[in-house]
Amino acid sequence: MRKLILFAVIAIFLAIPFIFWLRALESGVSLGLYLNDAGRFLALTGFVLILFQYVLSSRIRFVERGIGLDRLFIIHRRFGLVGLILVFFHPILLFLSAKVQGYDNPLTPLKILGVITLVILCVVAGVAILYRRLHLKYETWKNIHRAGYVVFVFGFIHSFRLGSEMQKLPLKILWIVMAAIYLAVLVYKIAMRFHVRKHPFEVDEVTQETQDTWSLYFKGRKLAYKPGQFMVIRLRRNGKTSESHPFTISSSPTQDRLSISVKSVGDFTATIGDTKPADIAYIDVPYGIFSFLNHDSDNLVFVAGGIGITPLMSMLRYIHDSDLKRNVTLIWGNKADKDIVFREELGKMEGEMPSLKVVHIMSKQEDWQGEKGYVDAEKIKKHVDSLQESEFFICGPPVMMNSVIKVLKSLGVSKGKIHYEKFALR
Repeated sequence: MRKLILFAVIAIFLAIPFIFWLRALESGVSLGLYLNDAGRFLALTGFVLILFQYVLSSRIRFVERGIGLDRLFIIHRRFGLVGLILVFFHPILLFLSAKVQGYDNPLTPLKILGVITLVILCVVAGVAILYRRLHLKYETWKNIHRAGYVVFVFGFIHSFRLGSEMQKLPLKILWIVMAAIYLAVLVYKIAMRFHVRKHPFEVDEVTQETQDTWSLYFKGRKLAYKPGQFMVIRLRRNGKTSESHPFTISSSPTQDRLSISVKSVGDFTATIGDTKPADIAYIDVPYGIFSFLNHDSDNLVFVAGGIGITPLMSMLRYIHDSDLKRNVTLIWGNKADKDIVFREELGKMEGEMPSLKVVHIMSKQEDWQGEKGYVDAEKIKKHVDSLQESEFFICGPPVMMNSVIKVLKSLGVSKGKIHYEKFALR
């Protein structure tokens, strides 16, 4: 429902310049004037989509709740690309219009500002699209992405001062409302940053779970969250504060301490083991809709790949501590048994919860006595009794998640019963 409301709001904002453009068209208009009007329309609609990039990417809880931050970021990327294309063709059509009509279109300071805006937008969008191929560090990507905030300011000045249409009441009001929304987003981000820094957490314990996985436990004020949700954290270590990073919460709301469990797979996560007790953590929480509490079902199937167990562990801890009556099947794929985190705790849970069934699958351990290979249709059918009556929660590497989702759909599981989140926020 919230996603539909969000799309409806964006559609209303887009409809205003579209209607304005349609009303401005006249029958028999020359090609030059048509190109000119089309170029201005592309700029207007592209600028509306650019505004909503700030709304979609600013972790505004009112917007995120019920949609999920991962899905908001998918919308953000798609709408951002469309907005870039529209704005990119704006000067091209104006240039062609001038050529067709046979007049010069000299550069002025406001037009130069428009060119600068477009260049910044292309750089920011290009880095966002190609960051994997460019092998950029997360921190570098984040700093470049922040430059996108000047795009709206420069674009607003360029359009509001140069565009004759902007002096007409409907568009003028729209642009003023958009400027107010932009300022409100900035105020929200600054206020949230101040709030998080005003209530820091302290690292209470650092535990090595496996050869490349650590759990960090934090002490501080009690926070409300659902099992399965995630946080955004900045660590202050050795006098330096890191960029913000998203991590699933591995603890349960029933526990006193907040915790994350992190595998060393990147620049920042490779340093998690260097974290020490008494280091400071700035934690923004909660985010995400990946929780069994959002769905009414007595039969739950958790499918994990590697460290993707963390949100599912949070849910299992909650079910165990709250003594909830749920039939839970955990299917968990790892390379080898040495990669199994929380192994002792899971074994204890299995002994105390008759309704919990844990199935380990090893992909690279020949001497493993249990299931081998990967999570596939055969193993799911073998270990899940009621496919159609179960809610499936999947977390792991993207390739594994995509494969399991495809398998479940092929087995007749409805889309509404398959739940997952992808936590990469870029």
